[in-house]
Amino acid sequence: MDWKSVKEFWDRRAKKYARAFDSDVYEKTLKILNRIESKGVVFTSSRILEIGSGTGIYTLPLAKRAKEVVAVDCSEEMIKILNEELKKHEIDNVYSIQAFWHEIDIEKYRFYKDFDIVFAAMTPAVKTKDDILKMEDCSRDWLIYIGWGRKRDNDLKKEIFSLHGIEFKVPGGVLMICKILQELGRKFQYEFFENSWQWRGSLEEAYEDVSAFLELHGVKPDKNRIIPVLEKYSKDGIVTHTTYAEQGFIVWQTL
Repeated sequence: MDWKSVKEFWDRRAKKYARAFDSDVYEKTLKILNRIESKGVVFTSSRILEIGSGTGIYTLPLAKRAKEVVAVDCSEEMIKILNEELKKHEIDNVYSIQAFWHEIDIEKYRFYKDFDIVFAAMTPAVKTKDDILKMEDCSRDWLIYIGWGRKRDNDLKKEIFSLHGIEFKVPGGVLMICKILQELGRKFQYEFFENSWQWRGSLEEAYEDVSAFLELHGVKPDKNRIIPVLEKYSKDGIVTHTTYAEQGFIVWQTL
């Protein structure tokens, strides 16, 4: 994986990314956290390590329950917004680290078995057996992974991807991690749920957003093909499109 491109992708998307306490986002997050707790996980008074925190969609709600959250993300812009949100909402039990998860030396950071819970949501930082084992090395008890399920639909992006000769498909997610856990002989619980989110922005912002996706796939954006599609989804200069997805979560405990 080209990690430099991954960082650039998330830096570019940060400005328009959702915030933790946006009303619709917060309500969905609480429902997911409550469903995770129904599996036996206890967030209250826990020390949590979060991998791929982004703008803090899970970080901030977790901080309201936890003793402490250490949030790691590769994107400087995402971490910048996370820190702004923490200050805005007067949350003082979160510590942010701008770094790639695979580059963090857990011995140097004193992360080894230092957290009650290790949490990773919708992040490319956790994909391999080594990523999973590194998560387990940091946890005294619970591990949580939230990722893509079996569906990702977005008519606008599907059309633009097709015009560039690539398929808009579901990234590796819950099923991929379940397979790794099975190979490791872990006992785990998982559950799927439906989700959707709307993106709104100017024509220029929409072009920048879809260009970031295309470039992440190694494709040069063709503006002459993209703009007409964006205009179809535009009203009064604002482009609106919706992603409909299945997501899921996995919970398991350390040995």
